[in-house]
Amino acid sequence: MPATLTDAAPALSAAQAAVVVSADALFTAEGVGSVPIERIASGAGITVADVEAAFPSRQQLVVAALRYRHREWMDGLLHAESHQQDPRDKILALFGYLETCFTDHGYRGCAFINGYGELGRVDPLIARLAGEHLGQCEQHIAMLCDAAELPAHLAPALTLLVQGAQVEAAIHGVVHPARTARTAAAMLMSVYDGADRF
Repeated sequence: MPATLTDAAPALSAAQAAVVVSADALFTAEGVGSVPIERIASGAGITVADVEAAFPSRQQLVVAALRYRHREWMDGLLHAESHQQDPRDKILALFGYLETCFTDHGYRGCAFINGYGELGRVDPLIARLAGEHLGQCEQHIAMLCDAAELPAHLAPALTLLVQGAQVEAAIHGVVHPARTARTAAAMLMSVYDGADRF
């Protein structure tokens, strides 16, 4: 069965890891279809033959790059949250993490939104991985909402703020969508106090 985001990540050789990092950077900046394997190989510091040996098909490489990007994204969220004690502050920290991402001049949007837009309608596996990534983000936010004693239906709304901020930041090349989304999240959470769970 094809790899999913929920599978235990397979151990990568040094060459495979270098290829994945190179491919992730190029796919993020330019899209999957427009990047020739020669540039991926150059970025990894290996030969084209070595890239083809490490990942016999482009789909395998795209999947590996998406799994890498998912781990990086989730690790970044967890790190941002780790500096906060209050559960509601952990939720707001998500938007601080977004702002950090958006200040990177290489930011070109969510790899999964971009990947779905480019390949998801013709490649069911890429579509499934995009769905898994979104689902895991929503589950994580739902867990934070539960810890903050916020109603369960708030999690999908907060997820929309996260995803929408990424799209706007990518299209306009600006940082402020993270701040706007954070303000909106704070306003939504302010409607509820710890006694109003339902």
